[in-house]
Amino acid sequence: MNLITRVITMIRSGLSTDHYYNVMNHALKRVNNDDYTMLHYPLYINESDTFLQAQENLTDHCISGINSLENKTILEIGCGNGVQTKYILNKYKPKSMTGIDLNKENIRIANQEKDRRGMKNVHFFVDDAQQLSKFKENSIDVIINIESAFHYPDKPLFLKQLFRVLKPGGHFLIADILTTYKKKKWLKKNWKKKMVYHHWDQKKYEKELANAKLKTTRFEDITPGVIHGFGNYRIWLKDMKKGGFFENRFYKLFYIINIRLNIFLLRTKRQYCIFSGIK
Repeated sequence: MNLITRVITMIRSGLSTDHYYNVMNHALKRVNNDDYTMLHYPLYINESDTFLQAQENLTDHCISGINSLENKTILEIGCGNGVQTKYILNKYKPKSMTGIDLNKENIRIANQEKDRRGMKNVHFFVDDAQQLSKFKENSIDVIINIESAFHYPDKPLFLKQLFRVLKPGGHFLIADILTTYKKKKWLKKNWKKKMVYHHWDQKKYEKELANAKLKTTRFEDITPGVIHGFGNYRIWLKDMKKGGFFENRFYKLFYIINIRLNIFLLRTKRQYCIFSGIK
């Protein structure tokens, strides 16, 4: 793919969620030795953390509110390219994991990497978080949903599906990007519709979790740590895979714009929060 084609493809990433994640899958490989990274935000722990390590920090911090995942049946909803699923499987030793995502390219990558690495006890397939059509009632010990729910147009239905498939006493974990401002109607109807952004605020989440009969035992706002995590981006850019002069310049500009936009939004209009609890 030549540079002009890449530029056009990356510009299109702002037109829909599918385009965005397809572009990010390949763009983020350049800061991780040409290997896939997770698709969610980073969390600061150490100045020396790579981008992938900073993402692992966020995963670990979110999971820390659950006593143990060992020998549990886990469903990750919104698994993306499966990198986080595999990380959880290797570190926390669940009995099995299933990852679902609505993006077909994400699932293709997840299964490709699963086969390449010889992973066992993990399955990936396309499914809708608002339907969970392939899961029986009371069948899952733990449901993990990190940085995905803000894409769901019918989150009340999503929460009801969580209640349906969780075993009695089963745990849920939702880490989501919340809004702190009133949305403008024209923006919501146009670009936000194409990008599938449906941010709730904290009060709305608490109300709908209660309506779905899910008991929240932990709420945490980790926005400052996420903003700090993004601050290491200059180190990540030094490790970026090298290409041609203009290609390097373009990718650096692409990363910097995305990172600074995310930081701006987290400081002014959004917050990164964790909800976890039991059925």
